[in-house]
Amino acid sequence: MKKITFLLASMGVLACTVAVTALAFGGGPKLNTIFETKATSKSFTFDADHGSDQFESTPGPQDVNVTTGVSDPIHTTVAPEFMGPLTFGGERFVEAHPMSNHCGYFLQIGINNLTHFEIYMGVENDAGTVDMYSVELRDQYQSAVKEWGNTPFELDGDGNGTAHLVWDKGGTDGTVVEVCVYLYSMDDSDEANLYVSSLSLSWDC
Repeated sequence: MKKITFLLASMGVLACTVAVTALAFGGGPKLNTIFETKATSKSFTFDADHGSDQFESTPGPQDVNVTTGVSDPIHTTVAPEFMGPLTFGGERFVEAHPMSNHCGYFLQIGINNLTHFEIYMGVENDAGTVDMYSVELRDQYQSAVKEWGNTPFELDGDGNGTAHLVWDKGGTDGTVVEVCVYLYSMDDSDEANLYVSSLSLSWDC
């Protein structure tokens, strides 16, 4: 009887040892779930269908916590500077007309660990003046990880021009936590239209 009891106890210790070893070397998915938290990739696009319904077409600045459906809200500031009322929706995310000789509007988007950025934007009915854009992807110290600075739109014969910018995080890039887009007009007519068709973000967190 003592031999049987000792044998059973020894088998119990052995089974426990095997179980612990299995957990330590990947055999226990539940334990790994507790100790390993991996970043997941998420994406959202500001366009005529997503994001534009959360802003108001007003002449003043607005701070909006944009609901994405895939993450916590994305804090976004949109502000005109001597520009006509910003119009959201329709065929594009946002557009506006000049109201003075020097005017524009900017978008400031807080995002953690940006991995992909893409924007389609442009101008319509440019009267032969200078309409430009400036885009910066910034880290926590407000330093530019990537920038496209003070770039004029390339116009066709009808005064229309577009720009398509794309950025993917590389191995040596810093962590982007903020996106800043600025469109501005100099000495243009009120028929000109500066717009952002869509702005796409992907991030890991």
